[in-house]
Amino acid sequence: MRKSNANYKNLDSDSSELFSMLRVPWSKAKSEVWEDTRVKMKPRSVIALKPRSLFWQVSVAAAVVITFGLGLFMKTYTTTVQTLTAQHLSTQLPDGSSVDLNAGSEISYHPYWWMVNRKVNLKGEAFFEVEKGSEFSVESSVGITEVLGTSFNIFARNERYEVTCFTGEVRVQAVSTSNSVILHPKEKAILRTGQLEVDKVTNIEDTRAWLSNKIVFTSVLLKEVFQEIERQYSVKISVPKGLTRVYTGSFDKNESLDNILKIICRPFELSVQKSSATEYRIDKK
Repeated sequence: MRKSNANYKNLDSDSSELFSMLRVPWSKAKSEVWEDTRVKMKPRSVIALKPRSLFWQVSVAAAVVITFGLGLFMKTYTTTVQTLTAQHLSTQLPDGSSVDLNAGSEISYHPYWWMVNRKVNLKGEAFFEVEKGSEFSVESSVGITEVLGTSFNIFARNERYEVTCFTGEVRVQAVSTSNSVILHPKEKAILRTGQLEVDKVTNIEDTRAWLSNKIVFTSVLLKEVFQEIERQYSVKISVPKGLTRVYTGSFDKNESLDNILKIICRPFELSVQKSSATEYRIDKK
């Protein structure tokens, strides 16, 4: 204690006065300070989820996943119907609409999504009889046909696209240009260089003659005539290049193929050579 007083006395007068004024401002007793510190150091409590609450959260999450998965399945699941060469087939869509497929044709659709979107994809040729209801569309690589309730024939092979309206009203649109037309009974839309042209049909039954096993050609390119013969009779026909002329004529499928080919070739000075039971070659004379 004396040592402290000695040190204190060694300070100059100003420092001594400052030192004497220093005080630690304790507003709480020592015991209160320690109690506050102890409380602050307590570990934070962890709130545990009740088993029932956790169960419902998991159930809701599972329901969302299942609903999403089911919707995706319904929207993407596809039914495909195909015909082989020399084969015709009749099928029904989920709403009762009917489709007749010509040889070498294919349709696909989503059966579980049908009541949401009545859409069919087509490759080849088919005749549709559509039940009334929501909008019904048939899509191909080059054209789209939309109806409500009607009957029509569509030919969609490569770049050739033709739609013939039998009953009701049909809207046809070109994919490449969005050019569109409205068809009424006995009218046909033909796609030419991205534009749709509408023609009156004199003998409309000729368009669906294939349903009665008849083959009818009306101003069809000769090379496409031979392609159709290949599909209808399941044969292979080799043709020379440069067949740019068109052909008009009709045949019954029960006729001899050899005879049909000779009739087609005669006005164009072409000859027919039979290589095998299913192979033919067309030559220029």
